[in-house]
Amino acid sequence: MSPHPSVLTPPPEPLTGTAPSRLIKLSNDTISLGVIPDLGGVVSLFSLRGKKNVLKADQTLWTQPQRRRLKFGPETRWKAYNGHIVWLGPQSEWWTQQNSSPRRREKRCVWPPDPYLNYGYFRVTEKSGTSIIMKGPPSEFSGVELTKSINITDDNKVKFHVSAKNIRNTPVSWDLWLNTRIDGYARCYVPLCDPVKVRVDGKETGEQDMSSFLHDKDYYYIEPLPPSRGKHSRWAKAFIPADKGFIAGFTSGQVFIIKFKKHAPEKIHPEHSLVEIYNYTNLNREDALTELEYHAPYVNLAPGESMETYEEWELYPFDAEVNHRNCVEFLERLELKQ
Repeated sequence: MSPHPSVLTPPPEPLTGTAPSRLIKLSNDTISLGVIPDLGGVVSLFSLRGKKNVLKADQTLWTQPQRRRLKFGPETRWKAYNGHIVWLGPQSEWWTQQNSSPRRREKRCVWPPDPYLNYGYFRVTEKSGTSIIMKGPPSEFSGVELTKSINITDDNKVKFHVSAKNIRNTPVSWDLWLNTRIDGYARCYVPLCDPVKVRVDGKETGEQDMSSFLHDKDYYYIEPLPPSRGKHSRWAKAFIPADKGFIAGFTSGQVFIIKFKKHAPEKIHPEHSLVEIYNYTNLNREDALTELEYHAPYVNLAPGESMETYEEWELYPFDAEVNHRNCVEFLERLELKQ
C-alpha cells in the first residue's frame, strides 16, 4: 500500500503562487550542497563548484513542489530517492519495536526502513547560507525523533551531525546508521590491514555474480564491474571493521572522503560493522548503486534520552585516470592513515 496523505500542517505557499524548489542549497566559493527537508532531510547534492554531483540522487525531485506533510501507514512501501540518508540499526529489529503492523513485527521484516525517517517532513529550525538544522517527525514505528545539522566550514569541509531522541515512555535500543549512496561504478576504499576480518554477504548463481571486493596496500576496496556475460546482475555487501574512521570514493571527477569516529568492535551491534559497503550493478547502467555506510554504537535509550553521531565530508578534484594505482597513490598523499 502506498502512503496515504493526511494534511497536518501544509508548508506555506509562496506569494507568487509558484511552488518553490524542494532543494535548499548551501554553498561557499568551493562547495555546493543541497538538502530536501520535506523528504526526510535527505542530502541530495554535494559537489565542488563547477563539478558534477557525487551523490546518486533523483534530481527530478529538486524542481517539484514541496509536499504536504504525510502520515505514513504501517504498510508503507519503499521508494529509492537515494542521496545521504539516516537509518537505525540493527536491520533485523526495524519492525520489532512497534505494534502498528503485527505482520511486519511477527515476520521480523528487514525491509523497508522506517518511512518517517526516510520520507518524513523535517522542519527547518535554523538556516544560513552555509548551514541548516532540521527536526524530523516523531516515528510511531521506531520510537525516535531525528534532528540533523549540516554546516559548511571555513576550511571547506562539511560537518554532518545527527541525533535521535527517544519519544516513548519506555526504553528503545538502536544505533545510528548513516548511508551515503553513490554511483555503483565508483571506486571505494576502506583502510584495513587484515582482510580475514571482513564478512561478505552475497550469492553467485547462474544468473547473478558477486561484486568484486579486493585487498591491497592495507586497503579493502571494490573493483566495480558489470555482470559477466550471460548474467543479469552483480551484487554483494561487505562488513568491514575498518582500521581507521574513513571511507574514500572516487566518482564524478572528485574524491569524496567520509570521516567518522572509529568505535571499538564491541560497541557495534553484532549484526553490523563499523563500515559496510553494498554494491549493485545490472545491465542498465543507470541502476548501478554503491552504499557507503557507517554505524555508530548500539545504545539503549531511556525515555527522553538522546544519542548522536557525526560525519565529516571532504571533496578533492581528481582528474587522473580512475584506476587502483592512481587512487591509492592519491590517498597516500593525503596521509589519512597517519
